[in-house]
Amino acid sequence: MSGKRKKDSLHQLSCTTDTLSGMLAQEVQLLSQSQPPGDPARIKALKEVTGVLKDLTGVAKALNEQGARLEARQGGVVLLPAVELCDGEEAEE
Repeated sequence: MSGKRKKDSLHQLSCTTDTLSGMLAQEVQLLSQSQPPGDPARIKALKEVTGVLKDLTGVAKALNEQGARLEARQGGVVLLPAVELCDGEEAEE
């Protein structure tokens, strides 16, 4: 896969992750409004949402790392050793 296609794919996955986390946040708000605080069904749902959010956090972290590696390969910097002049002094930067 070319660098451009990888970058586009990573961007799409990142947008999807953002969308899913936003939808989960809305679901939590609706859940908070519709069920009493001590309801066992609400507690179970909140635990499930928390688990999904942790998974999404892991996905987002992996996407960020992959994107950083991809950008590093595309825009890498080559460090060269200091240049010595004929009389043994180093060139000024």
